[in-house]
Amino acid sequence: MDDEYLVQNPMTGKTEWVATKDTYDHHQDVARSAFGDMLHDDERNRKYNLALCEAIDTVRARGEKVKVLDLGTGSGILAMMAAKRGADIVYACEAFETVAQCAEEVIKDNLFGNKISVIRKKSTSIEVGPGKDMEERANILVTEVFDTELIGEGAIETITHALKKLLEPSCIVVPHAATIYAQVVHSSFLRRHHTLGSICMSPGLEIIPPRCVQTCTGTSAVHDIQLSQLPESDFVRITTPVPVFRFDFTDAKTMPPEDFTVSLTKAVNHGTAHVVLMWWALDMNPSGSIYLTCAPSWEHPSGKSAPWRDHWMQAVYYPPVQVDVVEGQELYVVAGRDEYSLWFSTSLSLTTEAPAVPHCTCSLHVALSRSRIAMLNDESRNAKYTAALRKAITPESVCLYIGSFSMLPLMALKLGAKMVYVVESDEKIRAVLQKYALANQINRLQFLSEKHNEWDCVENFGEEDSLEKANLVFSEPFFTTSLLPWHNLQFWFQKFRFSRLISPGAVVMPCAVRVYGAAVEFNDLWKITAPVGSAEGFTVRTFDSLVQGSRRICDEPVEAHALWEYTCTALTMPFKVMDMHLCVKPEGNLLQFAGTANFPGPGHCNGVVLWTDFQLDGEHFTTSGPAQ
Repeated sequence: MDDEYLVQNPMTGKTEWVATKDTYDHHQDVARSAFGDMLHDDERNRKYNLALCEAIDTVRARGEKVKVLDLGTGSGILAMMAAKRGADIVYACEAFETVAQCAEEVIKDNLFGNKISVIRKKSTSIEVGPGKDMEERANILVTEVFDTELIGEGAIETITHALKKLLEPSCIVVPHAATIYAQVVHSSFLRRHHTLGSICMSPGLEIIPPRCVQTCTGTSAVHDIQLSQLPESDFVRITTPVPVFRFDFTDAKTMPPEDFTVSLTKAVNHGTAHVVLMWWALDMNPSGSIYLTCAPSWEHPSGKSAPWRDHWMQAVYYPPVQVDVVEGQELYVVAGRDEYSLWFSTSLSLTTEAPAVPHCTCSLHVALSRSRIAMLNDESRNAKYTAALRKAITPESVCLYIGSFSMLPLMALKLGAKMVYVVESDEKIRAVLQKYALANQINRLQFLSEKHNEWDCVENFGEEDSLEKANLVFSEPFFTTSLLPWHNLQFWFQKFRFSRLISPGAVVMPCAVRVYGAAVEFNDLWKITAPVGSAEGFTVRTFDSLVQGSRRICDEPVEAHALWEYTCTALTMPFKVMDMHLCVKPEGNLLQFAGTANFPGPGHCNGVVLWTDFQLDGEHFTTSGPAQ
């Protein structure tokens, strides 16, 4: 049976009825539950196995029956490790019904069906006692309920509840403990993902952000990133790594729901405390001899050979106040947390107060992604827009801007445009643009709203007859609904919805788009969709089949990724996929293109990267593709 949903077509901007199988949401949950590369993480698998074997041997040496509880079993691999080592009783808990059923099949495939009991419920709902979910409490807990922030998947609640309700007092927990580390760095590159700066169009001509934007602390949402791919030229270490939180997973007192710490350290370099980098490490066993860290390469024991992970990355946090330090100066790192998230600040003086949770008051940090903020701060990109607009704009230019929040309308007015109309229905974004206009002494900015019937919006402007027709229609283009580069072709479709507001022969910017591609060999990114086959000697093909089947149903064939974070080798020269001219009306038919690409040398092609070049005019273009 099919269900119908109203969804927005990211390319046309239209809201359309889309028919999907009534199991679509279910398959989407299954596809996301696999966490891509997790079972490909050999170090993770190996160290969990080593620590679990040590725990089982320790309990057996105490003369006790070995009773293992695996919380969040997923594929069942940790439970099977325990069974293989000879645990007397193994319980595997999985709340997601379909994954729990799959875990049972995987366990049977590996001939442990009579040794492992799968409990299909949340761990906080498990009952202990004769005839219940668990006959008795366990004396070993093994769990992997961690994310990039360590605690974002509810590890604190899960483990503390287990200690109180499901485990014996002398239990062993694998992993035994965790430490969260913070490192303060100077990095204008990373800070540009958070703070909107000024746009210098020429000496004495710039767009400055209003005070509400300059002072906004942003949101507490984690900015996870592959820090090991950050070029060393883009940051300077201000401090060495500082341990800010320590969790002993056998002691609930070390895991209160809320906490904060103040750590004194010394600057090892001159610079500005632009950002705080975070990662965590696990002591897999009580002695700490089995150690697993998510540190970036420059702080990792294996350096450049550090294992690649996408399920556990590093994170970047943005202190509300950026302090300047000199080498040797004392600096306080203040860390706060609740049960699910972290936040940080820095200070030159001792504080005894918990850091405030960042809260966006300017609306932009809520409306825009961090990559979009960085894009708005891109000097090279802004210079291209400035040059193209400078050529196109005259004192008689009446401009129509179509797209999501952008500096282009303000830049056009700074360059002398007579009037700029901006299609923007979001009142908060309109308010921010108005504050920008006020801060830069700009007027002649007028907003057009979509009302009533969004597909006949031009007819509903009310004052349409009094609007002077636009002789320049422009966009970056960028839309917040765009996931893939060509989704920004929404500008093309939207432009013709507003045709009655546009004079004949109006300049269109951008005027054309070209989609490029290149065949590549990814070093590691291929792991996020590749079947595992086997891990630590256990076959997980049934789990592979479940996940792969769900991905085929609900996942798009193309995903958006920042190429600088995911290293690859080009196996072909860039090739043209398609050209489109944006001055002509888009056809309603499906466009298909075919061609060939030449592979000049050997390699293993496991991906194709695609990007767009937008031609602003005959001279300038912007690209979403690789810089080199």
